[in-house]
Amino acid sequence: MALEQALTLLKAKGLAIAEVIHDDNTQVDSILHQHNIVSQKDLWHKCKNVMSKFKELLQEKRRSPNDSTVKRAETTAQVVVFSIAQLKDYCRDNGLQQTGSKLQLVQRVSVHLKLPKAGVNTEIQRQRQLKYLELAAHDLAYKLKSWIYTCAKNATLRGDTTPQLLTLDIHNAANHWAGDHSTCRILPGVRKCVTENWSAGQMCKYPEGGKTHKVVADFLKKYITEIKMKCYVRAKENFISETFHSVINKFATKRIHFDTSHTTRLACAAMDWNENIRREVRAVYHRASNNTVVRRRAKTNKALVDRTSVWKTALANRVFI
Repeated sequence: MALEQALTLLKAKGLAIAEVIHDDNTQVDSILHQHNIVSQKDLWHKCKNVMSKFKELLQEKRRSPNDSTVKRAETTAQVVVFSIAQLKDYCRDNGLQQTGSKLQLVQRVSVHLKLPKAGVNTEIQRQRQLKYLELAAHDLAYKLKSWIYTCAKNATLRGDTTPQLLTLDIHNAANHWAGDHSTCRILPGVRKCVTENWSAGQMCKYPEGGKTHKVVADFLKKYITEIKMKCYVRAKENFISETFHSVINKFATKRIHFDTSHTTRLACAAMDWNENIRREVRAVYHRASNNTVVRRRAKTNKALVDRTSVWKTALANRVFI
């Protein structure tokens, strides 16, 4: 595997890797343990995994028609359910044009089957409609990702390694969005996840005790368990070394046969680890604004010492020479 080759190459050059923060990849995790390298999960990517599952909950599952033959469709709604490939097959068999979007294909098939044209756009939009409109309107999938991220970050800052409190804090999101802030008021400041006005009734995302509230609570109970939260407690924020696993995960699987290309990208990723270090201020200069209204107020910019380029050159020489 490319990861093993890269670790062997770096060790041969005398570069010791203390830990690697990756996107919760099981195969990478096992390889790192074999090389006695500390394997850490990237907190933001773990939160994105929950968000993707939450989006799957929101999306309305498409139902395949009882009869898989396009020519037996009786309404436009039945035609829309078919995939683009099935519609193109029907167009090819009946001498119709096969190019275009799904809307155009549905219109051609509907005209050929002598179905009413009205409502084609409506049917396509209905197929894409979200199952729970209240959750989609407030973009709660992204809010849930930020909620979990903040909870795990607060647990790390206060030095809490027990997953029980983290699980309870995340489960509180369902009640908080429903307007029930009884749990929020008794939480200490280090465990609060939002800075909203907790007593404002207009902050409710959905009615308390309703169907949507139950769906969110059941989702959190299913996917946010104490066993799974053990990894979130140990997860780390990853601002610098994320590029390492991005190269491993994206390029190694697709370009495994291009050793030189992969080695180059891996070296560039290793160089980027030092990209966000604090640099000394070399000079301060002022730049006037182009806006005539605020031209008198100059914008202050700081010129930083570019120490990263020197570090990158030294590492590149050490790896490739």
